[in-house]
Amino acid sequence: MLNVTGGKSVRTRRRSRGGPISGCRQSETRRTFGGTASPAMKRICAFVDLARVDNGMSPTEFEARVYEWANRRSDIEALIQIGSRVQPGGHVDVWSDWDFHLITREPRKYYQTDWLADIAPIWCAHSERSLRGVVKVSAVFDNGIEADFIPLAAWQMKLVYWCMKYPRWSGWMPGRLRRGILETRVILLGSGSRVLIGGQVWEKRLDALKVIWPTRRMSASEYEQHLGAFWQKSVWVGKKIARPEPRSAMHRLHKMVVEHVYALLEEEAWLSGRTARPEALKAEKWLAPKRMQQTAITTSLDQRVLARALLAEIELFEEVSLSVAQSRGFSVKDYSNVARWLKAELGKLT
Repeated sequence: MLNVTGGKSVRTRRRSRGGPISGCRQSETRRTFGGTASPAMKRICAFVDLARVDNGMSPTEFEARVYEWANRRSDIEALIQIGSRVQPGGHVDVWSDWDFHLITREPRKYYQTDWLADIAPIWCAHSERSLRGVVKVSAVFDNGIEADFIPLAAWQMKLVYWCMKYPRWSGWMPGRLRRGILETRVILLGSGSRVLIGGQVWEKRLDALKVIWPTRRMSASEYEQHLGAFWQKSVWVGKKIARPEPRSAMHRLHKMVVEHVYALLEEEAWLSGRTARPEALKAEKWLAPKRMQQTAITTSLDQRVLARALLAEIELFEEVSLSVAQSRGFSVKDYSNVARWLKAELGKLT
């Protein structure tokens, strides 16, 4: 999504959509919603587990609190739930978290964490800017309920969804807008979405997701950046292993794997027709069997184990980078000297 804030928009009347309330007990509905439940709130109940853990806040209660809080805020135009909890056929268990897009005319109001306590008691919270440039506000609420909120400028998302209807115009769109459209599609199409607040107006906007767009794939320059970074960081990790500084080596190794190895594994999966997610999310669902086996790499503070782990990552990276290059027609820079040196030095430690 684009990292642009501000602008004005027209206030729309909001309502939830949803199915029947077969998943919600009547007594629970009355207690949670304080009397007679509105149709909008009842629909929420069909999508949550009513079971309580340790007599704390139930999932039903939490979703009702989020809905009520957002519905009271005059600047919030839409509340869109994404993730496995609203994904058709998605697997939801007691460990599943909640993810929301907070579509607002004043996104900066929600860049910090102080407002979260207005929803429910919080145990801990933090705010961070992602690699895509958007702010994600995360919290653990009472009873261990974990939720992420992404505040997004309403005018920006209206523009994104409007332009999304016209892929034939993509060549005329600014690069940031085009990237925002493609990233929005990857996130929502990969995880599912549901309009809790915003009514038919925002439901119609999200219909743009049904329009076919060319999939954004890794560019040749991005591919080369991953290769150069992987080999440079591998040398750094290898030296930390040899010194030894095992904790530093292990920390950087894990980070390197997510940033570069899984970036190419994701690209390889897309090229093979599988729906992949960034940062190894749900990787067990989209990695090929061979890659599943290759990524089952053990690490520890033991020098020999770390050396073997880095060697295994190098072998995997060489395979997947060649696979992507062949599929995309990328030229591959020669990294044989650094690869040969690393394998020789790490071999001494194993």
